[in-house]
Amino acid sequence: MEDFKLQEECQAIQDLASYEIPHEHDIRSMDAGEVTALLEGAIESVAEAPENIASPAVFDVYRSLLKNADSLQGSVMNKLLDSVTSGFQAAYDAAVRDMDQGDPEVYASHRLTLELYAFLLQWFVSAAEKVKSRDDSDDAPVVAPPKSRRGRGGKAVSSRAAPKRDSQWTWSDQIPATLALISKILRLKTHRMWTTTPDRDAFINCLTRPAYHVSESEVYMKSNDIKLGVYKIICLAVKHHGHGFGAQISIMQSLQYYEHLSEPMAEALTVLAKEFDHSQLAEEILREIAAKTFDAKDTKGPRAFSRFLVRFAELSPRVVLKQISLLLAHLDSESYPMRMAIVEIIGYLIREIATSEEGDQESREKQINNFFDLLTERLLDLSSYVRAKVITTLSKLCELQVKFPKQRLHMTEMTIASLEDKGSSVRRQAIALLTKLILTHPYGLMHGGLLKLEDWEERYQTVVKELEALRSKEMERNEGEAEEEDSGSEDEEEEEEDEVENEQEQEQAGTSDTDQPITSSPMKAARKRMRGHSRSDDMPLYASDDEEAMDVDGGAGPSDPVDQDMEPAEGSQGEEGAETDEGFYEDDEAPGQGTPMRNGNAAHLAPTPLRTPKTPFKTPGRANPKTPRTVQKTVKKKKKKARKSQLDISALTNEQVALAALESNQMLHLKLRKRYYAEALNFIRQIEGSMEIIGKLLGSTNKAEVLESIEFFRVAHEYQFEGAEPGIKKMLHLVWSKDNTSTSEDGKELKGIRSRLLECYRNLYFDPIPDMEPKQQVNRIAKNMIELTYGSTLAELTSLEEMMRIMMDDHQIHGDVITKLWQVYSSDKQLPKQQRRGAIIILGMLALARRQVVTDRVDNLLRIGLGAYGKSDLLLARYTCVALQRLNGSAKKIKGSLLDKTLRIEMENPIFHKLEEIVLMPSRSKEWFGMAEQAINTIYALGEHPDQLCSDIIKTLTKRAFQKKDVRPRSPSAMDEDAPPGSEESGEASSVTDSGDAFELSQLLFVVGHVAIKQIVYLELVEREWKRQKDEKEKAAKNAKSAGASTSKEKDGEELEQVAGNAEDEIGERIAHVREHELLDGPDSLLTLYGPMIVHICGSPHKYKNKILRNSATLAFSKFLCVSSQFCDLHHRLLFKILETSKDANIRSNIVIALGDVAVCFSNIIDENSNELYKGLSDENLVVKKNTLMVLTHLILNGMIKVKGQLGEMAKCLEDKEQRISDLAKLFFTELSTKDNAIYNNLPDVISHLSVGEHAVDEETFQSTMKYIFSFIEKEKQAENIVEKLCQRFRLSEDPRQWRDIAYCLSLLPYKSERSMKKLIEGLQYYQDKLHEETVFARFSDILAKARLNKSSTKPDNELKEFEGILEEHRRQGEEDNALARRAEGKKAAARKRATRKATRGPKKAQQRQDEGDYDDDE
Repeated sequence: MEDFKLQEECQAIQDLASYEIPHEHDIRSMDAGEVTALLEGAIESVAEAPENIASPAVFDVYRSLLKNADSLQGSVMNKLLDSVTSGFQAAYDAAVRDMDQGDPEVYASHRLTLELYAFLLQWFVSAAEKVKSRDDSDDAPVVAPPKSRRGRGGKAVSSRAAPKRDSQWTWSDQIPATLALISKILRLKTHRMWTTTPDRDAFINCLTRPAYHVSESEVYMKSNDIKLGVYKIICLAVKHHGHGFGAQISIMQSLQYYEHLSEPMAEALTVLAKEFDHSQLAEEILREIAAKTFDAKDTKGPRAFSRFLVRFAELSPRVVLKQISLLLAHLDSESYPMRMAIVEIIGYLIREIATSEEGDQESREKQINNFFDLLTERLLDLSSYVRAKVITTLSKLCELQVKFPKQRLHMTEMTIASLEDKGSSVRRQAIALLTKLILTHPYGLMHGGLLKLEDWEERYQTVVKELEALRSKEMERNEGEAEEEDSGSEDEEEEEEDEVENEQEQEQAGTSDTDQPITSSPMKAARKRMRGHSRSDDMPLYASDDEEAMDVDGGAGPSDPVDQDMEPAEGSQGEEGAETDEGFYEDDEAPGQGTPMRNGNAAHLAPTPLRTPKTPFKTPGRANPKTPRTVQKTVKKKKKKARKSQLDISALTNEQVALAALESNQMLHLKLRKRYYAEALNFIRQIEGSMEIIGKLLGSTNKAEVLESIEFFRVAHEYQFEGAEPGIKKMLHLVWSKDNTSTSEDGKELKGIRSRLLECYRNLYFDPIPDMEPKQQVNRIAKNMIELTYGSTLAELTSLEEMMRIMMDDHQIHGDVITKLWQVYSSDKQLPKQQRRGAIIILGMLALARRQVVTDRVDNLLRIGLGAYGKSDLLLARYTCVALQRLNGSAKKIKGSLLDKTLRIEMENPIFHKLEEIVLMPSRSKEWFGMAEQAINTIYALGEHPDQLCSDIIKTLTKRAFQKKDVRPRSPSAMDEDAPPGSEESGEASSVTDSGDAFELSQLLFVVGHVAIKQIVYLELVEREWKRQKDEKEKAAKNAKSAGASTSKEKDGEELEQVAGNAEDEIGERIAHVREHELLDGPDSLLTLYGPMIVHICGSPHKYKNKILRNSATLAFSKFLCVSSQFCDLHHRLLFKILETSKDANIRSNIVIALGDVAVCFSNIIDENSNELYKGLSDENLVVKKNTLMVLTHLILNGMIKVKGQLGEMAKCLEDKEQRISDLAKLFFTELSTKDNAIYNNLPDVISHLSVGEHAVDEETFQSTMKYIFSFIEKEKQAENIVEKLCQRFRLSEDPRQWRDIAYCLSLLPYKSERSMKKLIEGLQYYQDKLHEETVFARFSDILAKARLNKSSTKPDNELKEFEGILEEHRRQGEEDNALARRAEGKKAAARKRATRKATRGPKKAQQRQDEGDYDDDE
């Protein structure tokens, strides 16, 4: 074996088919017994002496087995591995022993043995994979196929035994031990045994190749033992055996071809750098990666390298920091995964620099500033993934104990700007970062962490006043000092007398020690002392949240740090520095401007004591008044003694130095507090400014965004931000969203929006607080529920009702809370009206889910809500009526079902007496109308015969309105309990002499109108009840008939069904007749009397000028129109006339809504006059416009009216200045696009409407509107037809504006198919003479570019080129024709001028001649 060359052999076995073994055994032709015997012979030989492996016979046995490993049994492989590893171990032990003796010739003899074992082990590792894969396939031949024919019995025995033995062989279990052996071998001093580098490298490569081979399997690398074994082999080989270059090549190849090795290789290099103190390999790899370039289309490579870099930066940031200047080149890489990796690496480097203490502070700050600048630059990256990664990285930095004071404000500003990013992932991460910035804010050391703007502004102003007071005292002291120096020129005796007098005057005035003069030298001394303190304390740059603040008597103060670089800015600049501080807040600078990172606020800096135990320190606002006087007296005594001995002057100077130091400490402390408050205010204002944008994102279509917005408002509300309350109310509407779980981009499962909303509200308002007694918990929850109703709009109350219903259904509201709400509602104490109203509103909402909430307390409802309290607070009475309606439950009517689960109560029930009493109660409050509406609703919801009671109410109100009486005395007694605002409003509305009667007439008309509309609903219920009774009778008859003759059963059944159908039709016709002819026209109908009166009042605005009366009359008139088609046909034009002429926006708004109801009832009547309805879209009042848009949306989408070219008016609303109108219009067109071809069919009318005529809009508005509408044209066939129609429009248009508009619309189409382009080319004859218009030609050029981008295989390239040439030619020809026309026009104009001149010159000459003749005559 002397001719064995390890490197050549390792290369040769790469191609086993051509690999020759001198004494090869034909393993495939041997049976299992022969193979085992052959192996055992070799094992015995090696066991005797490991050097026997060098015997060609023994070595070739091993080689033969390994060459045919794919045909071996698992047990044979097991023995083979044991033999090779034990022999290798023995050879290693022998080599180590001989090496210790130090004889080179002796230990050199082991070299061949070790190489042979290393070769076999490497071969075994690569061969073991084949055995494993064959065993897994359950198709492993136990013996070679040729030998299997010898004896079936032998084969049967071996095949039965094989699975048992094979089950004991699993290569993955053997790998850790094998890798451990290789690690042990690598402790050998190879440089002594292999004197030449190539031989040593061949041996090391042979040992490391199994580790690399094993690492290529993702399954193996999931095992921690195997992974650590691979790391150890690579590290030992690199550290002790010069394997660095080989490892570098192998690792780079691994990163390129095996994605799963990105993070393991980073971990291996970290182990090498930290445990083996060898970072050179990692640095070389980083340099090589930095030099690579990645293409934008390459996805696999950049992803693997980026994961490697990120993981390595996380584990070994210091190594990466050395090479970061080279790696930053990838920030400009075309591949966005690499840019993302560098962004994340920068985050890890900032964390490392900020949390470590290596290097000087100034250089660390500079590095951090530079890295933050790089991050903020990347917020403008073209890729939304990179921008999102920047924000995620900043979010991780916020979790550190280091607070980054300067950068936080800039970070907040940039994040708020990202809320309007076009990428939803960026917006979502931006919201999450703002939430994190609030949670980790550094302004909680002094006042507990709440961020209420009002409180912080008050604190800031307080500090500003204290600073001003301190500065004014210092100025006074300086003036006093100057006076003393002037008096020093007098003789000693006079000076002493004057000083005694001054002292007495000062004692009488009670001057404090803050008035003592402070010379410049004591100030400098104080600054030096302060600077000495700060340097000796070795402060870190930033303080963590859990660091203790400085003790300040009289309340919690800020930690009062003094940074080394802050002292000159604060102390030495004096007044100038103070002015800078004021500007920071007052000028409202951008975050971070003028505030160096080292000059952070008190919360950011490490606490450094500004006083010693001997120098007590008080905040200026709460200073002990005795101390200054004591100090001052001491100073003055020393001054007196100074006249007797010159030595006492030094003592006086020392005291002045001490006082100066105290004053400078106070000044510095206040300046720090001022900066602390200013930065906090800056942060709070920034967050408050972002609330509006995040509120809009609550309506986002991206679920993850909405969930982050909900969490943001929850956190902001807990920190008492003022803008959080509207957001909390706004997100209440999300209760209507459909709940379904989904997965976010990062693979996390997202909760449903509704469930997250409910969880948020529970967390804020309903969850119990720890360490609070149960009674207090109940009170708190009830109070929160009531307060949710304060100031709520109707929409918010509707959403709140749905949320309460869901929570009640889920049994999340405890019975004690409901009891407490009843106690609040029923209390006899004087409670705020709002509180009692809130209680009944919530109870009514809860009763929607469980009617037992109100059924047991009806007496309370009647006593409170419809009793004295209700009469004094009509809103309370109104909501009480709503709660009473819940007695009927909330079962929804099923269309076509005759089932009626409603509860009907006899009319003698006290409920109806109370309702009648409160409706008839004299009142002049506008709130009466809302209460009366709900009272009538309650009567019709619960009463068996509601029409009887309502007739009595109408009669009583009629008597009251028309009986003769003196109006004036009645006015004060109308409603004593009413709140003053109500009476004032009614007084303002009733400015004419008949105001009392007008108001009562308004009440009458309101009730009449509402009873009319409720009577229709009641008739439908009567119809359903009749049908139900009929149905029950028929079923009973059918059952009776079924007992009769079976022969006539089918025939009878058919007849019965026919009779039932006829009966139902008869009932329907009867009810329709009552509604059509009897309600408003019948001789016995009470409402008949009021129809003409209402029409007269509405038609005579000059007679009836009372605003409330006109409102009530118009409302009643609108409701009457819904009752009878006959009445509607006669009078609907009056309603349109009022809509057109009324100056009252409320009346116009009500009419628009009423027309929607009338259209539902009698669509053909409104359809004829729909143009009048569209006029509301151009109304100057926002509410009228919004209601018109909503009504039209409802009518059009539900097919109640037909669109006849008026869709252009709806399209105008897309660009309305008011965001709500624009959003509603977009919602309308989005829904309309789901109807079959609705937008396509109306598109020509919309274009004409907006482009020409009196309704035309400007070009910019036209283009933005059309761009939105054309986004719904997706079908290719539709696009083709539109191309054809638009091209034909060119022929009929002469206005350049129309040409531009048509060309723009053509450019909006997608041109995905060849046919669309052919249609455009065919239409060339219509627009060829318009191409000279620059904008028109530009649009056609855009169309050409869009058509070329089409990747269709049928793209007509030749035709496109030809079309381009034709366009250019016609453009040039058009320009020439235009130039010619302009020249001709110019010549014509010149000719006309000449003719004009000639015409004027003729009369002038004639006149001249005449004048000359006259002159001659005179002579």
